[in-house]
Parts: sequence; C-alpha cells; structure tokens
Amino acid sequence: MAKLVQKLIESKRAGIISMAAKDVAEVLLNDASEELTDDLIADNMIDMMIPGEDSVPVLMTLAVKYLSDCPAALQQLTKENMKLKNLKAQRGEPMCWTDYLSLPFTQTVITETLRMGNIITGVMRKAMKDTEIKGYFIPKGWCAFAYFRSVHLDENNYEWPYRFDPWRWQDKDGSNGSFTPFGGGQRLCPGLDLARLEASIFLHHFVTQFR
Repeated sequence: MAKLVQKLIESKRAGIISMAAKDVAEVLLNDASEELTDDLIADNMIDMMIPGEDSVPVLMTLAVKYLSDCPAALQQLTKENMKLKNLKAQRGEPMCWTDYLSLPFTQTVITETLRMGNIITGVMRKAMKDTEIKGYFIPKGWCAFAYFRSVHLDENNYEWPYRFDPWRWQDKDGSNGSFTPFGGGQRLCPGLDLARLEASIFLHHFVTQFR
C-alpha cells in the first residue's frame, strides 16, 4: 500500500501545476508551509483510507441490519427522507451537506447504530505520568485500553442497552461522557462529521429508492 501511494505522490509531484486541488494528494502537495515530506503525505493518505474501507461501511451495514429488525424505525426514517426528497424535487434544488445532516431522526438512527455497533471497539492511551482513576493506579508509561463497548452497553448508562432504540436520542446529544464512538478530548476523531454525512447520504438513497 505504501509503495502504491508513494508512486501516486511521485506522479502527482511530477505533473503538478498551480491550480485548484482536485483530490487529497494535491491538497497535501500544495501545502504552503512546505513542511510535509512525501512520507508524511503518504501517512496522511493511508490514514484517510482506513475509515473509508472499514469503519464507515460497517456503520452502514449495521444500520441496515438494525433497521430491518425495527420496522417502526425504518418507517419513520423512510418518511423523513421521502419528505425531504420530494421537497427538493419540487424546488428543483440538489441535496447539499446541510440537508443530509438536518434530518433529525436519521441522525438518531446513526447515533444508536454507533452505540450498539461499537464500530471502533476502543482506543489505547499511554499514561504520561502516574495516574489514579477511580481507585485504579496507572504507572507512568503504561498503556490503558478504553473499551467503548462496556460503556455503550452498560445498563447504568442506557436503559435496555441491547435494544435498538433511536428515539432514546431525541432529547439527548450524547455529550455526557458515556457516548464515545469517535473518542474524545484532544484526540476526538476529525472525521466524525464526514462519517455521519456518508452514512446519511447512504441511508437517504437506500430508503428512498429500494425496499
């Protein structure tokens, strides 16, 4: 994979001209700071490929699975998306980013899928100093694994945690610390809005064009 990306970078660099960038490689190659080496550019490109190949497709697949098991949620999702599709057709307007992310029930479906599916099982964190958390001592240099599944499926955090219930999010925003599919703090995944957008686009076209 690394060799393939390096060849792409070399071919782009050989033929690059000063114009609007057409893809990620050209955006990185046009970096004005000139601090990005070819190795750093390759690392960034490979890092962006992983979510597109793994996490977001899994999110889409699980959303279809959970919706198939919950006819009421599927019906409400379809109704919401058909309403927007017909409105856009009447106005002769194309769909845009804000349209997809403005669908409230669609977002609750995605949020509940992220909670139950736990697309990212957890994250590793290294203790930079001796730390104590809830009575547990973690020495400096040790690694701790934050296991999202144990939090998302904990009945102390969610009533009936193993039940797919998008409506549980209608009056919540998931900011209470018990919902962390994209991590948190300084290491919050920068692709969280893109992941939601991609899932929203998929679900919109799926429920408005297929059974």
